[in-house]
Amino acid sequence: MSNCNKCNNNPCGCNKCEPARYTCGFNIQADPFDRSTWLFNFCGQTHRVKIPKLFETCTNLSTNFTTSSLIYNSECGQNIVTGNQLGGLINLDDLRDVEVPDADSCDLLVFDPGCADCGGACKPRPAQWRNYHIPDAEDCEVELDEDGYYKVLIKDDCGCIKECRLPAMPNGSTTINYIRDSVPDDPDFPWYYGIYNDRINLHLAENAAQWFGKYDLKLTINYSIQVVHSTVSPNTNFRSLLVPVVEDSEINVSMFSSILQDQSTVSWQTEPHIPWGTVCLRGSMTFVVPKGKDAYLHHEFRLRGYGTGANYLTNALDGQKVPDDVAGQVDHMLYTASRLNSLAVDVEPTRGGANLTPVVDAERTQLDPAVDVYPNIG
Repeated sequence: MSNCNKCNNNPCGCNKCEPARYTCGFNIQADPFDRSTWLFNFCGQTHRVKIPKLFETCTNLSTNFTTSSLIYNSECGQNIVTGNQLGGLINLDDLRDVEVPDADSCDLLVFDPGCADCGGACKPRPAQWRNYHIPDAEDCEVELDEDGYYKVLIKDDCGCIKECRLPAMPNGSTTINYIRDSVPDDPDFPWYYGIYNDRINLHLAENAAQWFGKYDLKLTINYSIQVVHSTVSPNTNFRSLLVPVVEDSEINVSMFSSILQDQSTVSWQTEPHIPWGTVCLRGSMTFVVPKGKDAYLHHEFRLRGYGTGANYLTNALDGQKVPDDVAGQVDHMLYTASRLNSLAVDVEPTRGGANLTPVVDAERTQLDPAVDVYPNIG
C-alpha cells in the first residue's frame, strides 16, 4: 500500500515511497467500556479523549392548572401553550368518548351507556356522551302516583337536578276557619237586640299563616242570619248587609255586599198564630285579598216596621247583647233579636284579583217573552 503522490512525496512524512505504517483515516467512537471516554483515531493512531462535562437542560412537558397552561421546557427555552389556545383547536366531537353530530339549538350533553340501542349489525353502541334534545310533549301526560303526587325535576341547593314529588293537592291548600258556631238554639254566640253595626275581623295572618304574605288569598264566606220575634216584639222587615273589606281600603257596598232580607212577623188575624216569627237565612260570597293584606267583614243589621217608611225602627235596646240566660229560654227576649252565626271562612291561595269592570251585556228595556224551554205541566 502506498500513499505517495505524483511528486513522489509521502504525505505521511516519508522521504520516499515505502509501505505506510499508518493510514490517513479519521474517526471518533465511544469507548465501549467507558461512556465518558471517546476513542479518537487519526491516521491509524488511536487516542483516548475524556469527554468534558457540558451544561445540559432536560426537556420536559408540564401543566399549570393555576394559569391553565401547557409548559414545554427545552434546551432552547420555554414555550407556553394556554388552555384557550388548546381549546381553540379541539371540537367537542373530537374527544374519544363524545359523539355529537349535527348538534341542534339547546341540545343537552348526556351520557349514553349503550345498554339498549344497537349499532350496525346489531352490536351494542359504545358508551359515549351524546347530544339529546328534549322532545315536545305531544300526547305525553303526567299521571298521579298512587299517593296523589306528580314526579318533577328540580334543582337542589347546589344547582343539581334531582327528582322530587309534587303533591297535586298540597297540604293546607284549603283552610276552613269556623269562626262562629252553627247550633241554632244555643246562646254560644250572642244574640243582639235591634239594629247595629258589627265588625268581624278574619285574622288571616294567624288563620292562614302558611299562605299569608306569599300568595293572594281567595276567601269564600258562608254564613247565616237568624232573627227571633218574641211575643212582645213588633212585626218587622229586616235587612242584613254583609260587606268584605280589605285592609287599607274603603267599604264598597255597591260591588261586594251580600244582602239577606225577609220579614219577622206574627199573624194575629188568624188562628193558629205563627209562633215567634223566627227566620233563618243562609248567604255566601267570594272575594280575593291581595298578598300580605288582612281583611274583615262589615255587617249592618236594620229593622223597619209599620209606619216607619224609609226610616229604621229604633229601640233603646239597639245593639245590646241578649243575656245568655234569656237567650237560652223560649220567648223570653224583650225585643226582636238577631245574630250572624254559622260563619265559616274558606281560605285558598291564588294569584289574581277582582275585576270591577268586566265585559257585560247592555241593559234591555224589554226582556224576552216567557216561553218555556221545557214544556209546562198541563
